[in-house]
Amino acid sequence: MVAMTGKLMIVAIGAALVSVVPSPAEAQARRVVSTRQDVAVARAGEVPALGTVSATLGWDQRMEVSLRESEFVMTRTYTPATREVELTVSGEGELPLVLRFGGADGFSASRGTRVVKGTSTPDAIRALLSGRAVGAARRHIGNYERRLISRASATRPDDPHAYGFLLGGALLASLDGDPTAVGRARDIIRGRLTQRMRAVGFEFKYCVTDYERYLLQIDTDRTQCLDAANDRDSWYGRAADRLGCEIEFMAGAMAGEGQFASCIALGGFF
Repeated sequence: MVAMTGKLMIVAIGAALVSVVPSPAEAQARRVVSTRQDVAVARAGEVPALGTVSATLGWDQRMEVSLRESEFVMTRTYTPATREVELTVSGEGELPLVLRFGGADGFSASRGTRVVKGTSTPDAIRALLSGRAVGAARRHIGNYERRLISRASATRPDDPHAYGFLLGGALLASLDGDPTAVGRARDIIRGRLTQRMRAVGFEFKYCVTDYERYLLQIDTDRTQCLDAANDRDSWYGRAADRLGCEIEFMAGAMAGEGQFASCIALGGFF
């Protein structure tokens, strides 16, 4: 079900090329129209124990999903054309933390003018993770993780999008030195994949099956990558390689989420 709002069709009659300097309000309106025309589908609602989530899917299949709480906003975007994932955590009065990975440029972490590329300097990456917004995001998603571990939340058709935030929180923890964070999130997701997704309609079952199979495949790839990293002689090299494995897994998982969203056109969302 596709919802489009605010779409304007401008028909030029008579002299089409008239040089007019737009007012600030007109310029702003044109920017809004352009942005809305990029969105094919939009959804928003509440995910139990996680919070207020909104999602958009562009005509080019670019996906953006945001979790908004009082102390932080976490936004994830996936661009199929480049396979790049961007994870942003922002808060009032702070520079946003921006993580990019999965694309041709590899991993980077930035905050304002400070940029770290690659995973060979974990301490430099960790230095970018300070601040209230990142701390609040990690606590919030940690609480959500504990709820899933206790099986207090039933499976839902929009679980793949919630998993994206679970993995986003795990990535933040992993970058801050927790070597088990991504593994814990992976175990939760695998456990929930064995449960029957009762809320998923018949028309979505193939999308769900493809998503589940894809996650299991990249989980196998992650295991092989970690095994290779553990064979490194250098402890420092092992740590950097393991972090690279987790980032590669994250990129793959969020690419799978993007494919899932395209398959159902966000139809199972909320």
